[in-house]
Amino acid sequence: MSGLYAGAGAAADRTPQVDFLPTGRQIAAPTAFLEMCSRSPEDCQQSAQPEAARIVSLARQALVEKYDLAFSHKIADRTDDPVPGAVTPAQWPRLSENRQGNATPAPAPSVDYDRIDLNGDTMTTLKAVNNRVNRSLIADTDAHVYNINDYWDAPALSPGARGDCEDFALIKRRLLIAQGIPAAALSLAIVRTRFNEDHAVLVVATKQGDFVLDNLAYRVRPWQKTGYYWVSRQAPGDDLAWVSLAPAPEPTPALSMAYSR
Repeated sequence: MSGLYAGAGAAADRTPQVDFLPTGRQIAAPTAFLEMCSRSPEDCQQSAQPEAARIVSLARQALVEKYDLAFSHKIADRTDDPVPGAVTPAQWPRLSENRQGNATPAPAPSVDYDRIDLNGDTMTTLKAVNNRVNRSLIADTDAHVYNINDYWDAPALSPGARGDCEDFALIKRRLLIAQGIPAAALSLAIVRTRFNEDHAVLVVATKQGDFVLDNLAYRVRPWQKTGYYWVSRQAPGDDLAWVSLAPAPEPTPALSMAYSR
């Protein structure tokens, strides 16, 4: 789409960093995200080298490392820690350090997202895609739709199609890419709602700030206006890496993914 976006420019062309989500250290990628990448690599592509076979291979390798760590952790009778996402043993030598956040932090990414120009045409496209998906896809849980507690997919917008929050975000990502938005400007993010539910949204990186497409809201909002507690996000320029956005509070016993609109 001609004139819809512009690539990331020089720092002098950008608005003050306060408008952008802070980028933290590299952290574990969600397991269900990696499983999706091994099935559907196009839904993970962020880098300039989006070869599907490479993404699938790296995702499967990361999952093997994750399961190896989880198995060794179980053998050691350290059941107090949650199962980590996929990371290399060099980054996270002990699972307890992963849980507590005391491991040696990886440096923040040196590259930025491909920030597009938020002109009138771009905002119109964002609003249209957000509204279309929110009105077409029926909100439901993964357990009910897939018989799995956490399954990430981008369902087709056929009559009666159902999905939860990350499914909404993924199909919006596909539609925006089809409209000309670069994949490197789009990232999935995990937040926590005021009801203490884990929730997934799609973030669009623009030169005017980071904006959010959300199945719980019809308005495309700046990230500061969502009222969410920001936890993590796909890292820029890397197909499988994620970065922290804020220290996550202690989880509660009854924590569920937000799926209702």
